[in-house]
Amino acid sequence: MSKAKNIEYYDPSIILSKKDLDGLVPSIYIVTTNRSAGKTTSFLKMIAEEYINNKKEFCLIYRYKYELSDSYKLFDDLFKIYPELGGEMKAESIAEGLIYKITYNNEQMGFAVALSNVDNVKKYSPLFANVQFCLMDEYQTESGKYLANEVKKFQSMLMTISRGGGSQSRNIKVFLLGNLVTIMNPYLIAFDIHKRLREGTKFIRGTGWVAEFGFNKAASDAIKNNRLFAGFKDDSYIKYSTENVYLHDATAFIEKPKGAFKYICTIVQDGQKFGVRSYWEQGIVYINKKPDNNFKYVITFKNGDHNQNTVMLNHYSWVWKNIKDAYFNGALRFDDMKTKSVIFDILAVDIYK
Repeated sequence: MSKAKNIEYYDPSIILSKKDLDGLVPSIYIVTTNRSAGKTTSFLKMIAEEYINNKKEFCLIYRYKYELSDSYKLFDDLFKIYPELGGEMKAESIAEGLIYKITYNNEQMGFAVALSNVDNVKKYSPLFANVQFCLMDEYQTESGKYLANEVKKFQSMLMTISRGGGSQSRNIKVFLLGNLVTIMNPYLIAFDIHKRLREGTKFIRGTGWVAEFGFNKAASDAIKNNRLFAGFKDDSYIKYSTENVYLHDATAFIEKPKGAFKYICTIVQDGQKFGVRSYWEQGIVYINKKPDNNFKYVITFKNGDHNQNTVMLNHYSWVWKNIKDAYFNGALRFDDMKTKSVIFDILAVDIYK
């Protein structure tokens, strides 16, 4: 099969060969890499070939309804790279744009749906009887904005799509594709990946799913060598695009700042005390397991940790808001992975509850 010269695309066969935590074939595949690694192209190629050769249909999942009408254009670049797969693509509105049917040479190939419309899509589940694959591109957002209860909406959409075809719930394959933005997003939190991911991790397995964290050097070099971005080489966004780092988690966060600081508060979580300090000269908030026991402002989030010496903190208080802001600004640091894991657990509950 033809391939554009000098381009090394992501290879989906590796993750597709993996078993889940129970040694079974997974249903959900989560793929996260640096930008321009070719994830979308490779998976679109796979589902296009499955339709052309085996008539297996697919469903593209988006967040918002306005994205659906142009969903078929996702294949434009694919057909330029692999012209032998090319055909006439269209998207036709169903139920006043609630769903879009994607056609290939005027034959039904698949659908496009929006999570924001999940409740209204339920009654159209018979449409998806032949759908075998679901693909959601950009499951991570650079803005950090997601739908309210997005993962629950995603689950509901999968239940709708997997109904029909003579079964109350068919086993379909789901692909979640995204860039290295942050481990603190609702999907990785839902699978507890934010607790397990470590530097150098390539694959994480769970029950029914497998996640891959990769890096495409060819894509990185292409951006680095493009004169268009030469002036931004030290910018955090360019590093996110060209290095094996996260946009919002640009370091492992394990670092002790230097200089003057102000003690902010003590956090108690599961009986463990953590000291929170602001290194204002560097704009860093540092949390470690060395609290100032003379400092009386002790906060907690759990009833089991609350007593006459603690304050049950409101998640909207200024203290916690400062810690969240420091995280989103890449200015949060910890003494070790234990502290990081504990604070990330609190953040995970708070950010996407």
